[in-house]
Amino acid sequence: MLEIVSLYWIKIFATFVVFIVLIIFFIRSGSEQSSTSGTILIRSELDRLDENYKVFSNVMVHTERGISHIPYVVVCPYGIFVITCCHYVGKVSGHENEPEWNIKTRGIKETILNPLWENRKHINALEKKLGLELPFIPLVIFTYSKLINDFGPAAIRVRRLNDFFSGYGKTLISQTDQNSVMNTLKEYRG
Repeated sequence: MLEIVSLYWIKIFATFVVFIVLIIFFIRSGSEQSSTSGTILIRSELDRLDENYKVFSNVMVHTERGISHIPYVVVCPYGIFVITCCHYVGKVSGHENEPEWNIKTRGIKETILNPLWENRKHINALEKKLGLELPFIPLVIFTYSKLINDFGPAAIRVRRLNDFFSGYGKTLISQTDQNSVMNTLKEYRG
């Protein structure tokens, strides 16, 4: 009889441990989604663009203050799209011109630096390195966040990426300038 009671409690304890492990797993996967999977989401959307768009990833530009890491730069006849990726989970609030934004996840409020400003730093670094007057188009992509406020046309969710690009159709950059930019970007890829 003692063996049956002991076996019963061992099964209960094992079930309890498995249950706790599953809860921890779901909490972690819900609040800290992998930036790798976010990167894959963005890359798969960028891969759907046609041959007019040349995508450069992990562009590293040396600046006076260090290195500016740009996740993606897309060169096409319609402009140079400079992309900043945000893999935060939760609801994003704030205003386009504020230095900090808030992210609320499961009742916990965190503060992040305005990614539009970070994107502007990337554009400034590229403008300086390229030395050309070209149409740079800022783009901040959120993979897992819900945008509560209107942050302007440059802050979008990943599912709107191709719609964003389709909004640009006027040729603004010559093939010669595109080639020049692409040759420079090849040198700066990480």
